[in-house]
Amino acid sequence: MGLKAALTTIMALGVLVGVSLPPRGWSQNPQARRVVAVRAGRMFDPKSGTNLPDQVVLIQGERITDVGPAGRVKVPAGATVIDLSRATVLPGLIDGHVHLTDGKGDQRQQAIHSATESLKAGYTTLVTQGSHGGNYADVELKKESDSGRVQGPRLLPAGPILGGELPAKGPDAFRAGMRDLSQHGADHAKITTTGMFSFKPNGGEMVNEPVATLDELKAAVDEAHKHGMFVATHSYGGPGLKWAIDAGVDDIQHALSADDADIKALRQKNLPVTATILDLRQDEPGDLKKFAPYSKWRLAPQTWKKMMVAGIRLGYGSGATPVTNGQGRIFNTACQCSHGVQSEMFPIFVQWGATPVYALRMATTVNAEIIHKQDSLGTIEKGKFADLIAVAGDPLKDITEMQRVKFVMKGGEIVKNELTAAPSRTSSAQAK
Repeated sequence: MGLKAALTTIMALGVLVGVSLPPRGWSQNPQARRVVAVRAGRMFDPKSGTNLPDQVVLIQGERITDVGPAGRVKVPAGATVIDLSRATVLPGLIDGHVHLTDGKGDQRQQAIHSATESLKAGYTTLVTQGSHGGNYADVELKKESDSGRVQGPRLLPAGPILGGELPAKGPDAFRAGMRDLSQHGADHAKITTTGMFSFKPNGGEMVNEPVATLDELKAAVDEAHKHGMFVATHSYGGPGLKWAIDAGVDDIQHALSADDADIKALRQKNLPVTATILDLRQDEPGDLKKFAPYSKWRLAPQTWKKMMVAGIRLGYGSGATPVTNGQGRIFNTACQCSHGVQSEMFPIFVQWGATPVYALRMATTVNAEIIHKQDSLGTIEKGKFADLIAVAGDPLKDITEMQRVKFVMKGGEIVKNELTAAPSRTSSAQAK
């Protein structure tokens, strides 16, 4: 073959290759580009706070391409149909405070197990708030999940807690630690601002020891924002909470003993609070041995109700942890677990005065805003990730339905289905 002929052949192959390769970011699997249609008998819309009847959700790849009443959104011929016409379909839930590891045993397997149990319960997105000895296992699991090697929820990893697991002392050290977290792939940082606590015998006022300075927190926040990260803090109350608010952190975890001045400052800054509660319930026996009749669990509803009435943005976070050898946060003694049963929080919030709509918004739209993912998560809308869950009943009438999630889809892929038979293909006649 002559040089000219060889060049012509190479150019032809190049054209063929260019035509045959899908655009960057598209799946190499043609099946992943098929159209999936979900028929929803009821679809919870957090924006209106209502169940929309008889809806159709069209999905291609991992995104929603259209959604609306069945009278408007037609199911294309050949689409795979998932019939949830007798169920309530909701956006995938977001747990804003979990721990996937505890530093004991195989951390990768522990992280996978924790994340999988939460995913099957409807938590399609998890925000880790410190690895508790697992180093960067949460970051590594995110990489595996994003690449498709592991079927897991969307993860926003924090890696080790800055100033604790990742030691730092002084503003410069906090800046350096934040850079280290960013380089390892953390989406955000978790910083503990309050440590030892006690209750005063008379009146039960909670006393919290600060463990980070205002200057350290300001440096950490400034450095985090430079790297496109957000900062969450473990802050119960006292100076540690006040300094976190003053420093401009992005999300306060707990705020368990926030006083009136703290609540006013939180409202003025529109700063969200993610108040974990099931961990406090699990700590109740130990707290009462030390401080009876006072405890964190008994203080929690008092502060939380004040914050709700004040209009604080209240996020949904469980504090779920792995359970190793019977140790750890055990939310449910029947399964000796916390991951997978965190929806026990929904009826508790309702008992404390929240409406079912308010509680559901906490775990969907509010949390999506807190983690800056409102453009892709939190609602079932065109262009967003196809993260859908379903329950048999109506959670607006019975919030305990959220503890019985029967269907889970993450990014267009079915993770769990206890509601329907195998998805069917639609013919041209059926599509009309």
